[in-house]
Amino acid sequence: MRPIQFIVATLLLSLTLACNTTSKKENTKHKEHSGTELAHWGYEGEEGPEEWDKLCPAYSDCRGHHQSPIDISSDLSTTSNIEIHQNYSYVSGVDFVNNGHSIQVNFNKGQENKINIEGKDFVLKQFHFHFPSEHTIDGKELAGEAHFVHVSEDGHISVLGVFIEEGEPNEFIEKLTHHIPTEVGKKTIVTESICAQSAFSEHDEFYIYEGSLTTPPCTEGVHWFVRKTHIQATHEQLEALHKVMPKHNNRPVQPINDRKIGELADL
Repeated sequence: MRPIQFIVATLLLSLTLACNTTSKKENTKHKEHSGTELAHWGYEGEEGPEEWDKLCPAYSDCRGHHQSPIDISSDLSTTSNIEIHQNYSYVSGVDFVNNGHSIQVNFNKGQENKINIEGKDFVLKQFHFHFPSEHTIDGKELAGEAHFVHVSEDGHISVLGVFIEEGEPNEFIEKLTHHIPTEVGKKTIVTESICAQSAFSEHDEFYIYEGSLTTPPCTEGVHWFVRKTHIQATHEQLEALHKVMPKHNNRPVQPINDRKIGELADL
């Protein structure tokens, strides 16, 4: 697996190519990493995934050749030797935001959690949820998927993807359900202490590949780590998260093209 080759200038360029296109249904815009206003997008109809690249020039990467999510074929994966370490701790007072596309937990300054990949630190900026899952395994879709988005000082992005299936109660998710912002644009504060480590194990196995953001601007060069083992949550916990989001907020799987899928045996 070759190292990350994401150049921060690509992201900055895509975010500054703001466009004036507005939704035909509503004159609504959202904001991405830099705060630049971009065209409204969604998961259905004229604003759905098949149309993202046409909404404005800033979203042109959505028709790229290294897009995410993908269907991960376990038969085609090969062993990778990437050195990666995680350093998560308990934090409280994180922001819980309903952005209209998902519900997202943002980590603020001083709430530093990170992973280190090949000697480079990637700080956890936020995690959010998709229902049903975006990635699939051998064509199988899971109930949900959480994405833990990490960014390095020079702008490189690494995302840890965790599948969620219905089953036993999940303490990590339970703490979040007490503070879910039910209205679009609303923010609440998670007062309980939470730790991203709760979604992983000390010795985890991951599929790894190079892809993109799964939402506009679909920037490529994102290094993906998709956890093999799924976490569980009760039907009630999953419903509490899902009911305040769109009916489905999963981008369809994209062609894998010339990419290889690696396997990482110990995170």
